[in-house]
Amino acid sequence: MILIRLLGRYKKAMGCSSLKYKKHPASINEIVSYLDGSVSGYNTFFKRDNFLIVVNGVDSSLLDANESLVRDGDIVTVIPIIHGG
Repeated sequence: MILIRLLGRYKKAMGCSSLKYKKHPASINEIVSYLDGSVSGYNTFFKRDNFLIVVNGVDSSLLDANESLVRDGDIVTVIPIIHGG
């Protein structure tokens, strides 16, 4: 199981601070598509240039960006780029 932690507006939109994603391994693209399909009333709410994806504390752009594989036990954190301090 992959734990997806949501911060800021994504937490509010989803109505929870974390989700469990049971398909693994999964690419970051697959996870973002899953999240985007889970928000009703929005079209492409999870637009890729509006947030950072962190996998186990490492920015996904340092790993292999959108094609990075996330495995069982990993923690994915979605962080909005525009957020309070």
